[in-house]
Amino acid sequence: MALYRLLAIFGAGLFLLGGCATNLPTTTEEITWNIKNNYRQSIMVEFYSQHRNAAWPGGGRAYVLEAGESGSYDLPCRSTEKICYGAWVRADSNIYWGSGMDDQEGCQECCMICKKGSTFSLTLK
Repeated sequence: MALYRLLAIFGAGLFLLGGCATNLPTTTEEITWNIKNNYRQSIMVEFYSQHRNAAWPGGGRAYVLEAGESGSYDLPCRSTEKICYGAWVRADSNIYWGSGMDDQEGCQECCMICKKGSTFSLTLK
């Protein structure tokens, strides 16, 4: 019985260390983000899951939008997953929109829930 209790406590500790837990469905959906860069410089854009360790495009990369350019991003995601965008000036990450570079700034107005047919459009100025 003591061994069982120790394993339960140890397992709970690993669970807490592993990051945020979710009960996301495994159903895959796709959402679309349409972003226009009306800022005078190039900007970088990345998308971040708020429920698991996932980012688009991920791997330390970001999408580039030149001044005046528009981009459309179709993201595969899990149903009900909360996805937020972060954007920043290519040469100065202190100028940002949404959750900024690496999701450091956080925000509520820059997120959308993954569900079939969801589209979010915005213009960055």
